[in-house]
Amino acid sequence: MSYKLLILEDNTLLLQTLEDFLSEYAYACTLVKSGKEALEACFQNTFDLYLVDVKVPDMSGFEFLQALRHSGDRTPAIFITSLNDQESVAKGFLAGGDDYIKKPFDLHELLLRIKAILARTKGIVDDWLIIDNDYKLNLARKRLFKGTTELDLNLKDFELLYLLVKDRGHVVTKEMIHQHLWSSSEEINEGSIRVYINNLKKIFGKEAIVNIRGIGYRFEK
Repeated sequence: MSYKLLILEDNTLLLQTLEDFLSEYAYACTLVKSGKEALEACFQNTFDLYLVDVKVPDMSGFEFLQALRHSGDRTPAIFITSLNDQESVAKGFLAGGDDYIKKPFDLHELLLRIKAILARTKGIVDDWLIIDNDYKLNLARKRLFKGTTELDLNLKDFELLYLLVKDRGHVVTKEMIHQHLWSSSEEINEGSIRVYINNLKKIFGKEAIVNIRGIGYRFEK
């Protein structure tokens, strides 16, 4: 599974190094060099995690994250900065940061921190995405389990369920579903989405997936 990261960093070499390294571990990276670019990217897309430098053009990384938090965005964020005094560390956490790593840093340490935050915020443990006490997704095998029993679920059902659970409590738009379930060369069938949704409702109950008319769906289990 590919998780989407926004990386705000004005050092071109470090930005490219982070993308090259993280892409090897299947993270899809969006790269921006200023606070304004970062805000625009966040308003146009959804991300699983933010990597934020503090000293960037337009606004500081602290101000960028505060703006998102004030708008209701709770996407986890890691500050990456050369500021290493206790006041700056405290400011980072008060701005809404989930972690703080000081430059220079080891790339593998950063990877461990990313995995730890995703495990905590999204229920991802190794290759598992925990849905609740009964259900979990095996991300490597693309299978749904109830306890230790594997349930019958086709690939499109799985991909849609993963998308809904990953953004649990938020509306997953039809456009997001189209992008996630179909390649650019495949024909999109609106009726198929309704079939997949109904397949999931048979497992989790009708109340688990809310239809936001004309916009998309929200998973509430």
